[in-house]
Amino acid sequence: MDDVPRVHHTAAVLTVLGVPAHPLLVHAVVVLLPLATAGSVAVAVRPSWARPYGPLVALAALGGAVSAVLARLAGQQLEEAIEITPGFQPVIDEHERLGTLTVLVAWPFALLAVAAVGLAWRRRERAARVAGVLAALAGLVALVVVSLAGHSGAAAVWGDVVG
Repeated sequence: MDDVPRVHHTAAVLTVLGVPAHPLLVHAVVVLLPLATAGSVAVAVRPSWARPYGPLVALAALGGAVSAVLARLAGQQLEEAIEITPGFQPVIDEHERLGTLTVLVAWPFALLAVAAVGLAWRRRERAARVAGVLAALAGLVALVVVSLAGHSGAAAVWGDVVG
């Protein structure tokens, strides 16, 4: 066959139906956090939507934050399980840095979204509005970071194919 030696790693990789879980979990992050951001901005602009739609926004933000943690863990497993050439290591390092940053910005966003909902349900309108605006701003930061992390991952996987 070919003369290229095969590298066999013993690192365990979380899979779903034989596919590494990292790219699957990443899709949850890149869907949930932007949706939650859009919802939090809408609720911040129209505070009367906080009670009916705030719980959905908070749930999406929490789901995005949890997915970000799981995607990062699955990404670490995947990195340990594959052979990375020295020239490709800086690309992986940058993607890992942005993935870690995604986790770090997703949780404050999620917690602020939950706080805004809790305050709205307690009829603490002024505090709910402040928490809602802060959640929207945190969501916008999370959106930027998720976009950068997603772009770096896509460029790492598909960069040679398209360019």
